[in-house]
Amino acid sequence: MKKLDWLVWGKRGLVYCLGLFFMALGVVFSVKSGLGVSPVTGLANVVSRISGLEMGVCTTLTYCFYILVELVILRRDFRPSMLLQVLASFFFGLLVTAATGLLSFVPAPQSYPLQLLCLLVSIPLVAFGVMLYLAPQILPTPGDGLPLAISKKTGKPVGSCKILSDCCLVLTSAAVSFLFLGRLEGVREGTVISALTVGFVMKRMMRLMQPALLRFVERESKLEKAIGAAPAAAYAGRLIITISREYGSDGYEIGRRLAEKLGVPFYDKQLVAMEAAESGLTEKFIEAHEQSMARGVVYDFLTAGYAMHSEGLSPLEKLFAAQTKVIRRLAAENDCCVIVGRCSDYILYQDPNSFRVFIHARPDYRAANLAERHGVSPEKAAADMRRTDAARARYYENFTGREWGNTKYYNLAVDSGVFGPEASVELIEDAIGLWKRERAGRREA
Repeated sequence: MKKLDWLVWGKRGLVYCLGLFFMALGVVFSVKSGLGVSPVTGLANVVSRISGLEMGVCTTLTYCFYILVELVILRRDFRPSMLLQVLASFFFGLLVTAATGLLSFVPAPQSYPLQLLCLLVSIPLVAFGVMLYLAPQILPTPGDGLPLAISKKTGKPVGSCKILSDCCLVLTSAAVSFLFLGRLEGVREGTVISALTVGFVMKRMMRLMQPALLRFVERESKLEKAIGAAPAAAYAGRLIITISREYGSDGYEIGRRLAEKLGVPFYDKQLVAMEAAESGLTEKFIEAHEQSMARGVVYDFLTAGYAMHSEGLSPLEKLFAAQTKVIRRLAAENDCCVIVGRCSDYILYQDPNSFRVFIHARPDYRAANLAERHGVSPEKAAADMRRTDAARARYYENFTGREWGNTKYYNLAVDSGVFGPEASVELIEDAIGLWKRERAGRREA
């Protein structure tokens, strides 16, 4: 193995171990709280209270039990490499033991507010640890392997299988507690709080730290892996025009007229069927969700289950991956075409043959335009305009990391409220002509 490979794997191993250690610290704090631990470690906590064995030992034992459950679920689909999870189980159990000794000076809280504080300390520790341990993509723990096994067997999304797995583990832990202790111990309100918040907190952390973390361990994100590399750029004579637009600015009409005038394909709603075929999502879902999403906090909460695993994309991530593949394919297959929306300006930003246009207009112009087009009051049109623009901006910024409508990412910004659709088409056509001549001059020079 080359020296560089050793360095890369050394960084990945360091981050992986740190992640598991922070998770172990979180487990110990949640155990000390007495309010219950996360669903994945709930059974270990109950077994520890029943047997008197140390928490790290019980964690290893229950994790090995999860591997047996995976074997029962997958049967012939259980790969021998999955047995490596046993190593992760023993290592994580040792870290829980080490963290227990390290935090032995922390007294068990005697009041409910202090118990709650102890639990709240555990949540970001576990979230941070999971984020670190997943980034190197080395070896999943059985706690992650169980939902993946259910997903593989049922064909259901990983996020849904995570919820099902957590519910089953909580019910099993509660049943074992009642059976052997005659009361509920080790699984309480803290278990529910952890289940609802750890993934959400991790998603918020990922927004701040994941890009730098992935660069450090030299790995791609799940979404980047799903999208794959961009096709090689074709010959310089190609021209791919992307039209981004504010709602009500006539961007669709301008794009359609431009394509018609140039005699080239025009892609807007036609992309829905292509994206459905690429992603496996329904056309109805795509029409309802493309270019829009819930507010950041709500979205992170709803998709937290997907973030907790190294595999499996949320439905919107699947949609964006499909959009990217379809738009790249169209750009490679067509000598010239016009594509409207769907982050196409970002997707083709590195393509030297793309010409990116942003259509905008004053809010009063767009509201009046929408009111006339849909036969609604100006007030309702203005509200719809603000809501649609905000949803488009959230979708764009979530998947591109850029500010929607920032003109520095476009070759041309056109105020359709000043020029109108027909003159806007002429303006874009003239600008493309100048752009092509300038490029030709640079090549000759």
